[in-house]
Amino acid sequence: MATATFTINSDKPDPTSTEFESLTKELLRPLVELNDHINNLTSKENKINSTRIVVAGDQSHGKTSLLEALSGIDLPRGEGIQTRVPLILQLRAAASGDEYATIRLESSSSEDEAERISFCDIGSKDIRDESIEPKIYRIDQDDLTLVDLPGITRVALNDQAGGDGHKLKKMILDMCKKYMAPEQSILLNVVSAMLSRELDPTGDRTMICVTKVDQHKEDGLSDKIHSAIDMMKLDPEYVFAVRNRSQQENNEQVPLKEVRDLQKRILGKISQDCDVGYGLGVGSLSKQLVKIQYEQIVHTLPRTRAAIREQIEELESSMDKLGEPVGDARACRSKVMHCIESSISELQDEVLGRTSSAPVSDGMTGASFEIALTIEDFEAERNKSSGQNCIKSIQDVGGFKFTLKIHPNEKKKVEDANGSVEAFLRVCREERSTSHTKWKKSLLGCDLISAADADNIKGSITFQVNVFVEKPVLKKKEKNIDDYQSIMLCAQLNKLQDDFISSLNKLYSNHYFFSSNFRKKIQHEVSACRGGFGLPGVVGLHVLVDILKTLRQKLPIVVAVYREGVQKAVLQKVDKLVERHFESKLYPNLNVLIINSCNSLVTEQASILVRQHGFILEWEESVCSSNHYFMDTVQSIRSIIANTENDNPSYLKHLSEASIKLMSNEDQRIVDMQIEIFAYWELMKKRLADYMIMSTHSVMVHKPINIMLKPALLKATMLHGDTEIVRLLSPDSTIVRKRNDVSRRLDRLLKARSSLEE
Repeated sequence: MATATFTINSDKPDPTSTEFESLTKELLRPLVELNDHINNLTSKENKINSTRIVVAGDQSHGKTSLLEALSGIDLPRGEGIQTRVPLILQLRAAASGDEYATIRLESSSSEDEAERISFCDIGSKDIRDESIEPKIYRIDQDDLTLVDLPGITRVALNDQAGGDGHKLKKMILDMCKKYMAPEQSILLNVVSAMLSRELDPTGDRTMICVTKVDQHKEDGLSDKIHSAIDMMKLDPEYVFAVRNRSQQENNEQVPLKEVRDLQKRILGKISQDCDVGYGLGVGSLSKQLVKIQYEQIVHTLPRTRAAIREQIEELESSMDKLGEPVGDARACRSKVMHCIESSISELQDEVLGRTSSAPVSDGMTGASFEIALTIEDFEAERNKSSGQNCIKSIQDVGGFKFTLKIHPNEKKKVEDANGSVEAFLRVCREERSTSHTKWKKSLLGCDLISAADADNIKGSITFQVNVFVEKPVLKKKEKNIDDYQSIMLCAQLNKLQDDFISSLNKLYSNHYFFSSNFRKKIQHEVSACRGGFGLPGVVGLHVLVDILKTLRQKLPIVVAVYREGVQKAVLQKVDKLVERHFESKLYPNLNVLIINSCNSLVTEQASILVRQHGFILEWEESVCSSNHYFMDTVQSIRSIIANTENDNPSYLKHLSEASIKLMSNEDQRIVDMQIEIFAYWELMKKRLADYMIMSTHSVMVHKPINIMLKPALLKATMLHGDTEIVRLLSPDSTIVRKRNDVSRRLDRLLKARSSLEE
């Protein structure tokens, strides 16, 4: 049981924050460069997105011409799709009269690997999702970063998707959705905006640019644009009309400067004829893009910073699970020695009952701690269209994961437009060797703040939950193999001993020895040797011995079940501890060697135990004992039969001193034999149980775990040469690739975090 309370700290933003209009290019560029740097470092992280202006549209609708007008350079042209990969176009104002471009491929090993090239060298060949990042420096250029995506088409050339038009369309659409879907992306659509309507149904991130305005009738162009604005509910400031180079001008290679002058004359005439109410010209579009880019970067960077921190925590946790890289032979031997000692130590503790791998740890009782969660821009989270977004903070305490989740804008009903702020605190425990959740429980769920109060919170806000654990309690559930294996070995062995004794007792009940059937069995044996020498009623000793021999026939089966149960319990426990301490997923070669060595030792000891159990059962073939327990039991039964005042046990109710006196000499002797056989069987059961349990514990538990296992494992591992010991600790190739991938991602995210903190 745990209790939790919340406190909230809110930091309102400085009302004197810098306005866009007061910023110069010198102040804007560092912010744009930082955003591009973060985008580059986090490009492989699906959970992290920063500001992007994504340019998309159908093929041959003027997208390339628009980008040429914005950048001032000639992009590849010709038949078919010319933008065949994501082109991250970084436009920068040149510091001097030297105009040039650098280009970096996504496959480059370093962000600084950029080759200085001429403008005519920018191009690509086939459709693929591997970005090219040209950085273009021109005089009087606005600082912008645009993502140019392949134009959507249904016709494929021979070198595109194998000539399959449907496959090509899907490839392009998937690529477009990857860049356009994140809510941090601004969507600049050239003419067509169908994909934006799907990915941005509210139109908050959508811009439209109508090209080739000189090819429209003047009286119909404005009406069409305003119709699109009304249909998509767009802000007119997000809609522009431009005039690009025509195909004839492209063929004649008319300079871009002349094209811009021609655009000014055409658009100037349109603006003179009427007040259009939307943007006109590439220059106006460029200035608006710079403003939107700045505002979006300022809006998204705090959330990007929080997402980077959370992803770093996840990757660091993954690195811990993937283990450290293999060192030299000396380091490998040290690790193997540590694993052997730690696994055997835990195994010995399990035998003695000094440790527990049960799901609940008493160390959690009375624990008190805090979990804090900071939302950098609370107002932005509140304004998100989806009510399902959540922000979480995870803290490990005593082997349990406590997760605090905040839903800034939970909408329970359609009419609840503002939504409330909900908070949840959940706890779960995961196995060390797997990600399987063993226990998960919700400790807290509530409406934390009303919609009205939440709307008054601006800027950064911190939620803090104070948790006190009174006592962790698990609900009872059906037992399964995993639950049984999680019990300490001493408890498993004790249960097997109890089951063994119970099985011995169930072989023949007390009623059986004094039943009419057993009496008839004795009578049959007696009649076979009646009439020999001796006193009246005397029966040969061999009769009793033969009957006990018959009773002992079932003992080997019961003993074998107990022995095999102990062997299985030891093997399963050893395998489980080896898997955890020797990290089987990381070091499969070493794990196989250790498991085989342990199995070989336990199997060999089991063979020894089979022989010892055979000797003990053989001893019981000799009917003798100096233990007074035999005569004590005989006298006890006779006293019960002679006692007429108290109720006798049910299996003796048909016998009394009076009824026995009425029997013949032979029948009275048969009753004595029943009592004696019962007493000896009880003695033999106790003796057999002690011998079997002691020998089993000695051969299968004490000797292998405390004496033999460590030398056997050291012999199996340490006698190898340097090359072999390193090979034993070489992880699976899949783990190596995964570790290298996580390491690279982590390095890039750490650089991103460092850049944001500077």
